[in-house]
Amino acid sequence: MTESSLPSWLPSAYVFERLQERLVGLTDDEYTWEPAPTVMTIGWRLAHIARTLREERNWRWMEREPSLRDADTVQAATAAAGIAYLASSYAAWTELGASLEPGEMWRPMSAVAGPCAGEPIVALIAHVLDELTHHGAEVALLRDLFAAR
Repeated sequence: MTESSLPSWLPSAYVFERLQERLVGLTDDEYTWEPAPTVMTIGWRLAHIARTLREERNWRWMEREPSLRDADTVQAATAAAGIAYLASSYAAWTELGASLEPGEMWRPMSAVAGPCAGEPIVALIAHVLDELTHHGAEVALLRDLFAAR
């Protein structure tokens, strides 16, 4: 999917592109580096972003049939595999976003959204964008710290 085919209201493309730029040259050592006990790795963060993008609930809450299954989520063992998994998850997210009409994002989510029922779809979109943004920033910081150690 190209940038021009994405809905203009889906700002995650800019954030994802910035994260992709920061992942260039990521090594397996960086990917698995634990900067301190109990501090999650870059690998964990990339998997978390990917899971957030690909969760079945995203489709269900937007009243779409999921194209991915939660049971198929993985924790990639290498940096290259983690980056590829993130990219495929983002591609699925953008396809989901492209399936919405612009006015649909303001439609309240149904009871399937549990405690978020009644909230507009844009609330879920904002949550996913927040996860992509703040965990992406953490990845960038961890890369800087790894290089400076």
